[in-house]
Amino acid sequence: MDIRDKANSSVPIEFDIIADTNAHENRYYGIKLYGATFPDDTTGCEVAGTGKNLSGLNSAGVPYGDIIYGVFTKITLTGGVAIAFKG
Repeated sequence: MDIRDKANSSVPIEFDIIADTNAHENRYYGIKLYGATFPDDTTGCEVAGTGKNLSGLNSAGVPYGDIIYGVFTKITLTGGVAIAFKG
């Protein structure tokens, strides 16, 4: 494997575009946000299988295109769009 192969192996090649209010379950390692908002409970989003309330981000004013990193196993939005990178 040369250096280009190594670099390419770390680039995400699979992702889901989330633009609805359905629960999306997979193994995501990052979420790129475009006006995305989250439910105010611990059942809508999971990090490594544990429910997390991410609604605090709704009022934080997260800039468009910012990425949140983590091992997300479930993502539910209440609005906006997110690109969830599979890993």
